[in-house]
Amino acid sequence: KRFAKLLASALPVDYYVVFSELGEALEGELDFFKEAQSMEKLRAAVSFRPGSSQIYEPPPVKIPMPIPGLSSRKVLVMEFIEGVPLSRLRESNRFDPNSPQAKLAGTKIVTSLGDAYARMVFNGGHVHADPHPGNIFISENLDVALLDCGQTKQLALADRAQVREVILKLQTYRRDPSNPKTIRDLADEIRRFGVKLKPRDEVSSFAEKEGSKFSQQEDEDNCLASVALLLFGDKTTNVLPGGYDSNELSANSPLRRLAQFPQSLVLVGRAAVLIRGIAARLNVPYSLADAWEEAAQASAANPDLLPPWVSTVPQALDISKSTGPSTRELVRTARSWARGKSRALSRLTISLLPDRTKTWLAARAVRRFERKQQRRAAAGGTQ
Repeated sequence: KRFAKLLASALPVDYYVVFSELGEALEGELDFFKEAQSMEKLRAAVSFRPGSSQIYEPPPVKIPMPIPGLSSRKVLVMEFIEGVPLSRLRESNRFDPNSPQAKLAGTKIVTSLGDAYARMVFNGGHVHADPHPGNIFISENLDVALLDCGQTKQLALADRAQVREVILKLQTYRRDPSNPKTIRDLADEIRRFGVKLKPRDEVSSFAEKEGSKFSQQEDEDNCLASVALLLFGDKTTNVLPGGYDSNELSANSPLRRLAQFPQSLVLVGRAAVLIRGIAARLNVPYSLADAWEEAAQASAANPDLLPPWVSTVPQALDISKSTGPSTRELVRTARSWARGKSRALSRLTISLLPDRTKTWLAARAVRRFERKQQRRAAAGGTQ
């Protein structure tokens, strides 16, 4: 942090804020009792439908649980997770990296992570802040586990609301990217997010090439909208507005104009960047905005819902107004149970099939996922 202050004028972003947030997170990593609590909170968050603390759904990722009575501030004992780190999945030689099975595996891994983070952010706001490939374990049947829960972030209600509104405004923009109002609304939301920009004349390479085509206000709106797309959009399909470049290392990257990013949301932004990097590494076109939109809408409909780990019986079921769960709730629970059972049966059936049939099924599943992504892009993503 001291060096960030001394070198503030030479650095592209205010790294003091970034290092301050990382420093607080690292202090938490040294307290294993706190990490054990985080495991329980994260397991609860990913096990319920976004916007509801009473409707269980099979978690998209597995969070190891601490062993009761065997953990303290200096010792942590947790359940064993069998698998290999994502960083070493290719070394395991389970399948040809260029095969349909590899493509399908990558798709499952990325979508599992995206769905899990939608639940973390909008189911109480307790977020795993370090989803790098070494902390992601892949089991034999490609189930995903998220380890090392020491570095987490508890988002305040206001921070969750900001993320929610950014996602919803971003999706509105992606559906109508040529409309100046959608760009302006998205940019205003990023301003409320707490992002501040350097004047464009300080980034001379961009000002000379592209910046002069727009007024100062239009250029700032384009830059802020581009920051949102880089964090939560799909840079393989979304063209950034205003001539900005999706390559973070480019001279025309909007990140070069960042002067300030809110400290409370640094780790959420870091997690979003890591997930997007994993998607790129696995060659999976993916947008967190698409993955989080439904959860954001559910959160908007019920913004004050208590987190799953503190929900009480009176909140889940008001006995003064009802004698039991509604028919709709029972149907949802039954569907959730049936989906879990059908997944297990499907995995067993597929494991017994010949390799040639598995390859054919994997190729079909990949094509179906890619067509879905293309339809999303056509409906709301490209310029």
